[in-house]
Amino acid sequence: MEKLFKIRFHIISPVHIGCDDVYEPTSFVIDEKNGKLIVFDQIDFIKGLSSKDKERFVSICMQGNISSIISIYKFLSNRQIKGREIEMAAGLLLDYKRVRDLPINDEKRIKQEVNQFTISRTAYHPYDNLPYIPGSSVKGAIRTAWLTKIAKERGIKDWWKVSKAKEGRQSKDLEEKLLNGSFDTDPFRMVKVSDLTAPGGAKTRIVYAVNKKKKTSKFEARGPHQILETIKEGSVFEGVINIEKPSDMSGIKEPIAIKELLKSINSFYIPAVNDENKVTTEIEAGSFVAKRINEKFKGKMGKDAFLIRIGRHSGAEAVTIEGNRQIKIMQGKGQPPKFLDHATTIWLASETSKPTTNKGLIPFGWSVLEIVN
Repeated sequence: MEKLFKIRFHIISPVHIGCDDVYEPTSFVIDEKNGKLIVFDQIDFIKGLSSKDKERFVSICMQGNISSIISIYKFLSNRQIKGREIEMAAGLLLDYKRVRDLPINDEKRIKQEVNQFTISRTAYHPYDNLPYIPGSSVKGAIRTAWLTKIAKERGIKDWWKVSKAKEGRQSKDLEEKLLNGSFDTDPFRMVKVSDLTAPGGAKTRIVYAVNKKKKTSKFEARGPHQILETIKEGSVFEGVINIEKPSDMSGIKEPIAIKELLKSINSFYIPAVNDENKVTTEIEAGSFVAKRINEKFKGKMGKDAFLIRIGRHSGAEAVTIEGNRQIKIMQGKGQPPKFLDHATTIWLASETSKPTTNKGLIPFGWSVLEIVN
């Protein structure tokens, strides 16, 4: 017997689901007047060029060296090209111009700047280029909350101290203990989450991801900025969660009940957002996420709305089992890393690659899962 639950998935803060794809320099142009990135079809673009321009563009692309990227930017610059429009952070135009205007013969600098100007795409359907949320991302977030619930109920803490498994196996070893089995008898095998799509399509926005220390310091956090395409806050996706009843012969000892599963989500993520809100308030980034949740879902949380976090830069705490965390913290050059039960930095969405203030920086990945049937 199956139980099917229709869900709406509300994006509260920028979400980036990695897909190992980037926007290639030959496939986009920056609309400087309107501040948007225009993604175009390369074949259609080449067809629309004059014979002279077509020959020139193909010649640049055939060079195949790092400097040719700058030549491509210069060739495309200020051209009126039709395509899919994507909103972008204000600082992207300035960085684009800086990269575009680099000296063509300074390959070392070009390589460094171009690497930092890579724009990572969020997960999308290749047939229409529209973003979607993989069901596996949602299921993984739910699973972490459920495992934390079981660990608390059984009083299992600091598993890494007592586990006899090798370091790379400890997390899997803990999961099997908590779920009373490996793959065949894993009760989460009965939980199916469909890929989520947005009716009418969801809009994306390109932002910077910058790393900030959780406590005010005169030293900056380590790690270069990243440029990410994100699903815009306010977007709504739809899908289903299906919980199958295991057969008597399955070996699954503790089937998952939807009410307990949903309760575990809020029990895990609400304290997490409250803790993060204290951090962002302390570093003067504000409390955007907490305010947005209160505005949109006041009185609904825990009834038919459940807080969840997905995607890149969700934070180490959101993807590890509470009470059993061993988060690797890198130290200075030549020093061994240390391990803590919490991260010391936080990745935030920014309008520029080097913000001069933390005001307006926004955490990634917060969403609300709503049961609609």
